[in-house]
This record gives sequence, C-alpha cells and structure tokens, in this order.
Amino acid sequence: MSDAVIQWLPWGEAAFAQARAEKKPILLHIGATWCHWCHVMDQTTWTHHPAVALVRERFVAVRVDTDQRPDVNDRYNQGGWPTIAVLDADGEVLAGRLYMPPHEVVPLLESCSTPGQRWVLGKSSAPDLLDAPADVEATWAAVKKAFDPYHAGFGELEKFPHPGVLDWLADRVGRGVDDGGMLARTLDAMVEKGLFDPFDGGFFRYATQDDWSEVHYEKLGEDQARLLRVYLRTGRKQPAAERSVAWLVRHLWRDDVGAFGASMDADEGYYHRPHRDAPPPLDLTVYAAWNAQIAATLLLAAVRWDRPGLGELALTALCHVRDQLVRADGAVLRSVGGFAGLLEDQAAVADAFAKAGQYTGDEAWFTAAARLLAFAETLALKEGGFRDRPAGGEGLLAHARRLLPPNAALGEAAWRLHALTDDPRWKDLAAAASAGATVEADRYGFMAAPAAALAERLGRPAVVVKVHGDDGLFRDAVALGDPEVLVRRAESGVPAGRALACSGRACARPVATAGELRGQIEQLRRG
Repeated sequence: MSDAVIQWLPWGEAAFAQARAEKKPILLHIGATWCHWCHVMDQTTWTHHPAVALVRERFVAVRVDTDQRPDVNDRYNQGGWPTIAVLDADGEVLAGRLYMPPHEVVPLLESCSTPGQRWVLGKSSAPDLLDAPADVEATWAAVKKAFDPYHAGFGELEKFPHPGVLDWLADRVGRGVDDGGMLARTLDAMVEKGLFDPFDGGFFRYATQDDWSEVHYEKLGEDQARLLRVYLRTGRKQPAAERSVAWLVRHLWRDDVGAFGASMDADEGYYHRPHRDAPPPLDLTVYAAWNAQIAATLLLAAVRWDRPGLGELALTALCHVRDQLVRADGAVLRSVGGFAGLLEDQAAVADAFAKAGQYTGDEAWFTAAARLLAFAETLALKEGGFRDRPAGGEGLLAHARRLLPPNAALGEAAWRLHALTDDPRWKDLAAAASAGATVEADRYGFMAAPAAALAERLGRPAVVVKVHGDDGLFRDAVALGDPEVLVRRAESGVPAGRALACSGRACARPVATAGELRGQIEQLRRG
C-alpha cells in the first residue's frame, strides 16, 4: 500500500481491539456520499503527506458512512459532516472537529498523539437543541416562536425544511386549527425561494441563509419522500411535487433490483453551469427505511393523482424490502449486509407495510408490519420508551439512547396497525413509544413536533374507512384529509361500491359518496 494512502477500517470490534493492542487512539471520520466538504477533505486533507503520515503512524483510522450507521453518527457527530473525532480505545471522545484543511488537521493530530500532551477537548455530541416543556401546547408555542415571519420556515440563519414540523401543521390544519399561515407560507417559500430545483425537480437538503438562498445541493431520497408527503396532503404546488416525483423515479429508481437508491451528490458546478450536462454522482445503495418512506409517499401520490403506475412502483420497492431486507426474526437490515434492528428502520418499514395493506386490501402486509413491531418491542427500556438500537456495541454504542424521532415514528406505526387490526398489543406499544418521545421532548424545542403530533393522534378516536370496488370513492375518501381517518380497500364485509366507516367496534351504515362519508365520520366521533 502506498504511504500516501490511509488504511481506513470499518467501525467494529476489530478496530477497537487493534487500538487497545497498539495503544493508539482512534481517528474517526464520519461522512456521507452526498457531502461536498467530505469530498473536499478526501481530496486535500487526507492526501496531505504530513497528515497521512501522522494517521498511519499514530492512529487506528475508522471511517463511517452516516447513512449506513446513524447510530454511530448520533453519538459522535460534532455538529455536521465531515465529523473528525479522536477517541480513546474505550470510544470516549478526546477531541472533535468538523471539516479541517491540512494546515489545521496536522496540529490536532499531533496534540492528540504526543505522549504527555494535553488532549484537546472536542465539542459534545449532544444535540444543540432549544429547551421547551414537553406538553403539546408548549410545543405549539415553540413552533410559532420559531417561525420566520419574513421568509417562512423555522429556525434562524440556516433553513432546514423540518418535515416533522410540517407534518404536524398539516395534521392541525386538517382538523381546522388556525396556524396563521405557517404551513402554506413555508411550503410556498421552499418552492419559490431556492430549496426546490426548478430545472430537474427535487428538493435540496437545506439553505445556508434565512431567505432560503445559498443552498447545499445534495438531494436525499428520504428528504424528497417526507417533503412530498406534506405537499400531497395539502395539495399545494402540485407541479413542483410532480416534478420531484419524476426526479425520484428518473434518478434513484433501480430496475436491476426493483427499489430506490439513496441520494445525489452535491456537485455545485453542475448547478452553476448554463447548460447542465451529466448529473452529479448517485449513491444507489438501497436503504430499507428510505425505500419505505419513498414507497409510502408514492402510494399517496398514486391515489391523490390517480396514477396507479406509481402505486405499482411503490409496491415493488416494498416487496424488495420485505424479501431482501427483513430477517426471519423481524429485524430490518439497514441495507444489504448492513446493521440490523435500528428503531428508525423498524418504525419506517412497519408503517409503510401497513400503508401497503391499506392501498391493496391485502392483509398480509399487516402481518408483515406486525413482525417488525414485535422486534421493536425487544428494544423497550425499563425507564420507558425504546432504545435506538439493539443492546451492545463498541464505544458509546454500549449506552442506550432514547431518541424522540424514532420513538414518535414507532408510535405512529403502532397506532396505524392497531386501528387497522384492532390488536390491543399495538395500542400499548403506541402508548409506550409516545411516552418515550414525550419524555425527550424538552430537549428538542420546536423540533419536538413529532412527539406532540403522536400525542394528539392517540388522544383522538381513529376511524377506519373500508372501500369496496370503487377507486373514485377510495380517492375521494383519502382526499377528505382527516389525519385520524385511515382509508383502506376491502373486498369483503362492505357492499360493492360503498364505503363503511368504523371507529372501534361501532360502525355507520355503508355510503356511496364522500359527502355522506364525512357525515358518518362526524356521527361516529360524536358517539
């Protein structure tokens, strides 16, 4: 091997064993295939001969892809990518930085590997989040406080789209709550002010300025899915939504496996050229949770836009996930050969399987979802809620983390499956996940919206609408937009061409129009 090349090891016991045996610290690099500054650092810092020599002589070098190992990233990220962290052989952080050019990384490496030299303490990997009480109305107040009245969106300076906040706003607007225009203004601003790519379609990851300008150009499949779901729910900016769906299919769909790849790189030059030629590089890794998110969104698009081809594509991707990325014990593989059992993967795939059951009327999808939730039950913590990953692991992975987003997502999936199957096991699981998310909410500020959304969901009666043999009525029922109404196809128990609404064990009479159905839903809720 050339002396100018760093021999990066994967995260795992072997790397830590080598660090202990050789009495060396670990140099951890966390990056992403779509990360511009990660590529810059690879091309400059990690080819700089003095830096390479220090790494090879004094460190055990470990490289992690944040998309493959979000559990490692959650514990060690220093506030962005690339993250550079120096760890002792037990995995404790001794120093940490973000992108570093060669002239900065060499002094850091020297200070962290010179005998007797005092370690340079790094930034804590704990999230830098706003404080807010955990209850729903306090979170609502935090959302309103974080709203930018000038440019729309949430937060200061950098503008991320925050789909979890937008989803909650869509829930509340769907119930008739006045949000002061926060949802509509933000959805419009993201399309009109720079986050949306008007040439190719798709949404960029974030903007560095509060007016949505100076964007970072990477496009992630998961981001497209979560944002598109909100646009579909509200019906706003449909041309932009259609172009973004087209971008997903055109660039990320893989005919060879029948699933979606992950992301497109941030090639700044491509977007600044007057005539765009070859698009930026793609990461075509098939991630289970990201495919689940994309497929769930395409199922909604298939109904809202009456495009069954999108539904067929979504079901093909979910079949790939079910057949290739779910173990016999119900653990979801992150990707082929990847880590298994991350809570966020269990939740996302289970929810998508349940939605596939709604779309097709095939209850086998509900059974598949139940297997995944059953595995998630093994991640329960004695103190409440669910850990982000199975127990065990190196370094900080040995410590359980109870994170709000996957707990809220798990609760949503369990709520859906309970409503669709009436199995009390999933009602209990939803309540436990909600409690875990709520306990963590005071660390998340306005970004605790998913916990608040779940708490509201569980506090309202769910209504399941079964539609038999009338695609138009099925679409009309979905278009009602009520966040606690779950519409599913059914081939029995309902007269042909009719919709039957039930809440718990109470059912209304079958009806033939969406207007009648709305009345039946209101009647069920009044008891």
